[in-house]
Amino acid sequence: MESTNPLKQYFRSNKLYMPLPSGKDYYAPGIIELLDSGEIGIMPMTGKDELTLKNPDALLNGDALIQVINSCVPCIKNVKSLLANDIEAIITGIRCATYHDGLETQIHCPECGHESSYDMDLNYAIDNMTFLEPEYVVNLESGLSVFVKPYSYPDLLKGLHSQFEQSKITRSIENRSSTDEEKMRVFSQVFKNVAKLTVELITSSIIKIVDESNGVNVSDPATISEFLQNIDRGSMLLIEDQIKEINTVGIKRTFTTICEKCNHTWENKVDFNPVNFS
Repeated sequence: MESTNPLKQYFRSNKLYMPLPSGKDYYAPGIIELLDSGEIGIMPMTGKDELTLKNPDALLNGDALIQVINSCVPCIKNVKSLLANDIEAIITGIRCATYHDGLETQIHCPECGHESSYDMDLNYAIDNMTFLEPEYVVNLESGLSVFVKPYSYPDLLKGLHSQFEQSKITRSIENRSSTDEEKMRVFSQVFKNVAKLTVELITSSIIKIVDESNGVNVSDPATISEFLQNIDRGSMLLIEDQIKEINTVGIKRTFTTICEKCNHTWENKVDFNPVNFS
């Protein structure tokens, strides 16, 4: 039922319109309702949205961002189906709509170590966005063609959560009076976990593996995972590097920065990952 609130005309409205890095090629119908221009409309956050983002557990498991994106970008119908590239773009758009084009962050000069505040131009990050190609293929020496895509939102959260847990374990063991043998055992387990996660993330980023000359066309995740664990390191690196590269497509992450103390100029990389949203 349509609201009859006499104050409805004063409700928030879209403050920003922007395309997504994925364009129109990566989603099934019903996930995003793009405008005729191919863009999405973004509203600023409410006070409730900002409070939601202060819950670190909800941020880490993704619930907070799902709530905020549903609130600010109602044309997104299924947040969990989005690519990581689009999530980062949407996050930046919500920041821009809410904080009036800029966001302050702390930077450290790599030359003199001076720390200062830097006001990021979020419009610049959006205006200089790059876009995904309709298809990415890694051709291996074996004759196989590996079709890959960027991380999905759940993949991104899985990776961030794993990084958090591994870092917590490492800090814990370093801060305890443990023997070298105990530390080595813990670090060995951390490396095994990282290797396992790497295979899982690469598997989820492979759409299919094809060799037309031999009638091979495989899309089953379990079969692909077994394949990844039994190919040479060179082939694995080719696939991994391509996936890493396409995951950087989207929002402009680097800004030219000048140190206010020593005047050193460098390209500063900004982290737009969801856990650092607030």
